[in-house]
Amino acid sequence: NIMTELPIHEVYAIRYATQPERPEGATFLGGDPSKMIRGLDFFTYVIKGPNGIFVVDTGFNADLSGDGGRNFLEEPSEIINKFGIDPKTVNKVLLTHAHFDHVGNLDHYPQAEFSIHVDEMNSITGPDITYAPFRIAYHERDTQKLINLLYEERLSFYTETVNQVAPGIEFHLVGGHSRGQMVLRVHTKRGWILLASDAVHLYEEVETERPFAIFHDLQKMIEGYRISVQLAGGIDRLISGHDPLVTDWYPAVSNELKGKVLDLNLKPEMN
Repeated sequence: NIMTELPIHEVYAIRYATQPERPEGATFLGGDPSKMIRGLDFFTYVIKGPNGIFVVDTGFNADLSGDGGRNFLEEPSEIINKFGIDPKTVNKVLLTHAHFDHVGNLDHYPQAEFSIHVDEMNSITGPDITYAPFRIAYHERDTQKLINLLYEERLSFYTETVNQVAPGIEFHLVGGHSRGQMVLRVHTKRGWILLASDAVHLYEEVETERPFAIFHDLQKMIEGYRISVQLAGGIDRLISGHDPLVTDWYPAVSNELKGKVLDLNLKPEMN
């Protein structure tokens, strides 16, 4: 019985915005609102493999920059273009959830088919949005664009807990942070790695099970921390969605793209 070899993918983080500091109270449940801690980095991702190129999430729109002290570095699609991939030719965009910093700039990928979990689409177009705490991280404009894509037959849905995107790429529904939050497990030359997206904003969440301040279901979010570490097989294979430690740990692909395109195919320098 011959084991089928899983395809090897290359995975890169596109860092398009950064936030020098933010209040601990805006970061962690029960955090001190008067204490400033290190801020978030903002990423989208590129996966290259035998099934072509996948873009994972699309970042926030430039006009939302500056809100909450965020510094927009460059359009994610422009960084991807400098990395040698024309965004106009990308035909698959995977959306981990629909918060504003993950589904802006959808029109930068005019050829792409987009996909998201059905639970997330139901959440952003249904009763969940009548609750202000759930609505807070979504943007009406982005939701309307997703609906437009649906009517253009360019949006499809994942419906399972474990969804195969392609051989060696799996989308797992964990929920918690948002109703339809997914994590993406990708097979690379160093084995499986996990793009945790907002299931894990910061490594501290999984290390101490300290809850992030924005969530749909607290218990599911904490369970998601456990699932993420388990799926990743360790912190060195877990790519948190917003931790600047990702930028500290992973090397840039070139000097020109320093701080903007990080190589996730190598073991992190976690010192």
